[in-house]
Amino acid sequence: MNMPLPEILSLDQMKQRYHDEWLLIAYTDIDENLVVLRGEVLAHAQNANDLYKLLPKYTDRPVAFEYIGEIPPDFAFML
Repeated sequence: MNMPLPEILSLDQMKQRYHDEWLLIAYTDIDENLVVLRGEVLAHAQNANDLYKLLPKYTDRPVAFEYIGEIPPDFAFML
């Protein structure tokens, strides 16, 4: 049985395909500031909460969340 290979995209390619969406990415390459450079988009959604529910499925892979779009000025991040 042939399984399709995962599609590894650059961050620029992700930006072109998934504008204004949250991405759950199995990253394959990050820089020294932990910015995703390339990886496989595991899921995408308008609402980040939809992706948080999927996290237990991917405990065996390094994953990252990215928002692809303009961050609203009243949006706050907590790390």
